[in-house]
Amino acid sequence: MRALIYIMTPILILTIILASRFVSWERLKGFDSDADKHLTDGTQLLGKGEFYRSIAELTRAIEIEPKYAEAYINRGRAYYYLARYKDAIADYTQTISLKQYIADAYASRGDVYRALNDIPRAIDDYTESLKARKNALVLSNRAKCYLQSGKPDEAIRDYTDIVKHRPTAIVYNNRGRAYHKKYLLSKKKDESQKHALADFDKAIEMQPHFAIAYLNRSDIYGDLGQQNLKDADLTKSIELLTEAIDNWENEQYELIPIYLWRAVALKKNNQIDKARHDVKRISGLFSQFLLE
Repeated sequence: MRALIYIMTPILILTIILASRFVSWERLKGFDSDADKHLTDGTQLLGKGEFYRSIAELTRAIEIEPKYAEAYINRGRAYYYLARYKDAIADYTQTISLKQYIADAYASRGDVYRALNDIPRAIDDYTESLKARKNALVLSNRAKCYLQSGKPDEAIRDYTDIVKHRPTAIVYNNRGRAYHKKYLLSKKKDESQKHALADFDKAIEMQPHFAIAYLNRSDIYGDLGQQNLKDADLTKSIELLTEAIDNWENEQYELIPIYLWRAVALKKNNQIDKARHDVKRISGLFSQFLLE
């Protein structure tokens, strides 16, 4: 079960941050009480996942108070969850124009651009957010964008910034991936492999049940031609992911990323039939989720 923690932790952290991100400063500024009530109701509905009703309440708040920045940014979040990205961008842009929640609005708009795979704009917005307020999650998201756009040095810089202030197994693992990407892009021997291996070692030292770190470290051992160590890490990763699946007690569809990681590990370990079985299981869980 502990293996699961290090797979789902980023999702849990994100949920907590989004739930507590916005504080009702406008309520201290004498906004209309009816608008305030619609904002409160809309925000509560947003937290419950009732996005359409949340949008209706927040829209009413905006109609009463057109400069209600908190209503715009919360409605933008509801639009984002519904994949209404154009509307979300409009609300976040309006929030920025009102000069409220600058760091949050830029970060949230960056999330939308990232979902749209508009990586340059995502990076620009994350950068503006970080100018207003340093935030580990925003740094991590920008680092992922840098990595996706083939800029491992910039990603390493951001992850190193996080490591200096909030070192975690997840950050070490992510920086290790950035170092490995740098090595693959350079196609020559340098210190990147050594740094990647050190980061994966540190991640596993901090969290011995971090299944994905074992999986990532196996790639380094493979590059180094150390087959026995590669096989050992793949086996350990599969064991930990299987433990997480066997002890799962929540919604079944939430197992999809864990089955996916195990399928990857199985394939790399040449257990092709088992990997295919996991892929079929993922398809079944996804279909079940859509039907429900």
